[in-house]
Amino acid sequence: MGSGEKNRWGLYGKGLLVLSLFTRTGVLALLCFLAFSSEFANLKMGYNNARLVELSSGRPMRVAYEWTESFLSLFGEPEEVVRTSGGMTWSIRVLGVPFTDPIAALSLLARHHKWTWSIALGLIVPLTIAFLFGRVFCAYVCPASLAFFVTSRIRGLLEKFFYFPDFRLHHGVAWGVLAGGLVVMLFYGHGIWTLILPYFAMGQTIFQAIAFGTLSVAAASLGLFLLLDVLLGKQFTCRYLCPTGRLLGWIGRRQKITIRRDAAHCLDSCRSCTDVCPLSVNPKVDETRDCSVCGECVTICPTQCLSIGREQK
Repeated sequence: MGSGEKNRWGLYGKGLLVLSLFTRTGVLALLCFLAFSSEFANLKMGYNNARLVELSSGRPMRVAYEWTESFLSLFGEPEEVVRTSGGMTWSIRVLGVPFTDPIAALSLLARHHKWTWSIALGLIVPLTIAFLFGRVFCAYVCPASLAFFVTSRIRGLLEKFFYFPDFRLHHGVAWGVLAGGLVVMLFYGHGIWTLILPYFAMGQTIFQAIAFGTLSVAAASLGLFLLLDVLLGKQFTCRYLCPTGRLLGWIGRRQKITIRRDAAHCLDSCRSCTDVCPLSVNPKVDETRDCSVCGECVTICPTQCLSIGREQK
C-alpha cells in the first residue's frame, strides 16, 4: 500500500467519522423539531389554513406554519407525523419510503399477533441495510449513541485522574434484555421500551421537556445508561445492553461492506484499532461482526492498513 493510498484511507476514515456525527446530530435535531411542532399541530387543528393563522397570529407565524408543513410533508401527512411521534417514532416515512424499527415490529407482533402492511413494508429497508452494512444504525442514526460518544470522551479525560474499571459482559445479555422487554411489554404496554431502548429514552426525554416542560421517567433511564458508560466501560450500553444493536448485529453478522485489514502492513504490537472501537470489534484478528462502519479505526491506524469495502473472502 503506497503512501498516497494510506493518506487517502486516513482521510476517508475521518470523513466517515464526521459524517456519522453529522447524521446523528441531524436525527437529534429532528427529534427536537418534532417536539417544537406541537404548536403547529394546535394551529392545524384550530385553523387548518395559513391565511387564518396569519390573521390570528401574524405574518411570522404564517411563515413558520407553512415552512413546518412543507418540511413535515417529507415524512408523511404533517399533522399525523406530529401526533404519532411523541418522542417514540416507531414507523416513519422519508420521501415516501417507509421505515419501521425492528424492535417495534417484534413488540407489535408479540402483543397483537399481526402486522399491518405499512409495518411489514417498513422493515424492508432497515433490514436490507443491516444485512449489507451491519450495525450502521448505531453509528449513523441512533441519537443516543451520540451521547455515548461524548461520555466515552469524558471517561477518557477522567481516566487521567481516576481509575475506572472496564467491565465486559457476554453479548447474550442484550438478548435477555430484549426477551425481558417483550415479556414486560405484554403486561404494561409498548411504553416500556422508552425505559429499555436508549434512543427511545432520549426521544421521550426531549419530547416531554420541550413539548410539556416536564421531565419524563425516561430521563432517569437515559441518565442511568450514561452513568453506566462512564463508570463501567466505554459505550457499555451500546456494546452489551441495547437489544436493537444486538439484533442488527446478528442480522448483519455477514455484512457485505465492512472493515478490511492488509495483514502485510499490520504491526504485531499495535492495538490502536481494537482500543478505539466503540463496539469492541477487533480488526486486528479480522473480526468484523458488530462493525458499524464508523471509521474510527481507519482514522487512528498508524500504518493505514485498514480500509472499508467488500467483505474479504
